[in-house]
Amino acid sequence: SAIRSWSEAWSRKDMGGYFAAYAKDFNGGKTRKAWEQERRERITSKRSITIKISGLKISVNGNKATAQFRQEYKADSLSVSSGKRLDLVRSGGNWVIVKESTGS
Repeated sequence: SAIRSWSEAWSRKDMGGYFAAYAKDFNGGKTRKAWEQERRERITSKRSITIKISGLKISVNGNKATAQFRQEYKADSLSVSSGKRLDLVRSGGNWVIVKESTGS
C-alpha cells in the first residue's frame, strides 16, 4: 500500500503526500530541501502525470523492505518505461522510502 500511495500522490501532483512517502533523511543526491525543490518544480510543471506499476515484487526483512517493479511514467509528451527499486524502512508504523534506483 505504501508503493500505491506514493505513485498515486505523484500522479495527483500531491506534493505533501509524495514527500511523506520518503524518509526524513532520504538522500536524493543533494540536501533534502534542494531535492524537494527540484522534485516540486519537475512534478508541478507537468500538465498531467500517469504512473503505472507492474510486476511488483516486495521482500521484507524485519523493519526493512525492498520493492522491485516496472514503472511506466507518462507526463505530457514524455513516456518512459523502466525498472525501479525502492528500499524502504518501517518508521512509526509506516513504510518510507530511503533509497530509490532506476535501471533497465
